[in-house]
Amino acid sequence: MTATEITDTTINTHTINNVVEKNNAIVKMEKLNEEDEIKLEDLAPDGGWGWIIVLAMILTFFTTIGPSSSFSIIFAEFLEASGQAGMASSLFNSLFMITYSLASLLTDTLLKRHTPRLIGVVGAIFFALPNVALAFVRNIYDVAFICFLQGFGFGFIITISNTVFNSYFVKKRPKVMSASQIVIGLGSIVYPMLCGWLLTEYGFRGTAAIVGGISLHSIVGMSLMHPVEWHAKKPEEVRAERAHEKKQRMFRAMSNRRSTIAVIHVSSKTKCSSLLSLKEENEMPLLIENSKLSTQRVASVSAIENGIRGSLARIRAISASNLVNLANRTICILNDTREILEKRNKEWQISREIKEEQEKQDKEIQEKEEKQDKEIQERDEKHDQEIHEKEEKQDAEGQSVEKKIKFKTILKELVDMSLVKNLCFLNLCFGVSFVCTSDFGFSSLLPLIMTDAGYTKSEAAISMTVSGIAEWTSKILLTIFTLVVNVKQKYIFFTATIFMEFARIGFLKYSNTIMSAYIMIAIVGAVRSWLLVPQPLVIIEEQDIKKFASAYGIYSVISSLVTIIFGAIIGLIKDWTGSYEMYQISLLVLNSAFILPWILQFIFVDFKKWRKQRAINQNEIYRL
Repeated sequence: MTATEITDTTINTHTINNVVEKNNAIVKMEKLNEEDEIKLEDLAPDGGWGWIIVLAMILTFFTTIGPSSSFSIIFAEFLEASGQAGMASSLFNSLFMITYSLASLLTDTLLKRHTPRLIGVVGAIFFALPNVALAFVRNIYDVAFICFLQGFGFGFIITISNTVFNSYFVKKRPKVMSASQIVIGLGSIVYPMLCGWLLTEYGFRGTAAIVGGISLHSIVGMSLMHPVEWHAKKPEEVRAERAHEKKQRMFRAMSNRRSTIAVIHVSSKTKCSSLLSLKEENEMPLLIENSKLSTQRVASVSAIENGIRGSLARIRAISASNLVNLANRTICILNDTREILEKRNKEWQISREIKEEQEKQDKEIQEKEEKQDKEIQERDEKHDQEIHEKEEKQDAEGQSVEKKIKFKTILKELVDMSLVKNLCFLNLCFGVSFVCTSDFGFSSLLPLIMTDAGYTKSEAAISMTVSGIAEWTSKILLTIFTLVVNVKQKYIFFTATIFMEFARIGFLKYSNTIMSAYIMIAIVGAVRSWLLVPQPLVIIEEQDIKKFASAYGIYSVISSLVTIIFGAIIGLIKDWTGSYEMYQISLLVLNSAFILPWILQFIFVDFKKWRKQRAINQNEIYRL
């Protein structure tokens, strides 16, 4: 090889390697584009119609949740007159939570068939109309029936509002939720003062009717709950942004690589020489084959002539003596044939006799076979009957199995089994349920606790206002905190749970004077906002948008079970002891029940995830 040929081959191998590297890079880009699937979280608008959703949620919660803090103010005399305040409050909460949990479970299934706006409007009607009917109650059982109906509506309202809100906002979710809770928290300030004034002007039933009429505004709020699909970002926009970013990265990485493409030229002389050689190789075998065919033809003609001459010589050699010998031989052959025919006749007769005997035996065998067939048929009929009976039993068992399968399918439609098997999710649900049940039990009977301590009804109403103002102020501080610090909502909720434990203990010990009672109530209200605001986000913080409704449904079931069982136990303790101090101690135990399980989850689950994520981020930084 010459020097020029060696350089050409080295250049060609170099260019081929560059082309292969480029193709590999393009394939990697295509794989990355396929792996980057667009999720619903990526399509969330984080604004737009989402701000209307925020206003609708504020209007709905302000007119439904806001009056709940004033329930004990409006119905204080009514419950005291019954003489069963503790039992009545636990009964109301239990019935309310039963229907609330059922409605929350049904919401996930209904969302697959109907729009959230329709379900929300139905829920608002179920809540508002019974709320107006509270003005006409005669005893605690009428109130219990109304609470039973309101639970359906409230379950639809809460699940739809939280699901739609969380589907519209992803990046701004904690900040917008904190800001909206500030406005919603005004209800805990306005309603106690409004109800106190309405009681003096219109009495117990007039106040209940006006508050019920205000709750009708929730129908307007739920009518604005559009599905996120109507206002979501287009997938093409998200894909275009991602593709543009990835192309820029890949082009930067490949900018230092240059390649040249060499073209290999073949000379015309070599082409002509190769064609001539091919022609010569093809022509020579053809001449040889033609010569072989001609020689073969000549040899075949001479062989035919020799055969004809030999046959003529054989014919001439035949003589008369040979003809006599042929005649004798034919006579012998005829004699032999006669003997053979006689033997065949004898054999035919013997075979005929044998056939007759075989026919007789065959008849006997047929008769035996018919008998056996009858016996076999009888056995088969019996066997078929047994099989039929077994099949009937199997059909009955199959129907029962089908019923079980239908039940399982219905259960799967109502509940996401992956969430039920998630122990961390269940731990969060139980912890939030215990804390919220304890908080609701304390806030709902706070006016009765104040009057039992010797304070007047006006002072009890003022205490509710103080709690509302402190709660509202604390929500503003929480909003500022979420804007500055990026912390998961479950950590905020856990910290607030511990502070609430100490605040309740302080109220239990230092509520002897009205001023100390107001101070401790203000502290409780301030801490309470740090529980209520992150509470809806704790449940779905680490879940996909598709699982939001199912997650809220499972949480509502757990919360209702906790309220029904433990709320009833605490109510019975209060009625049995007749002491609000024992009632508060029971609530403290309920509040602190899941502090230790949450600590264990933070250490053994969250801390490990944090370390893995930190290691991954460091490796990515080193690669860059």
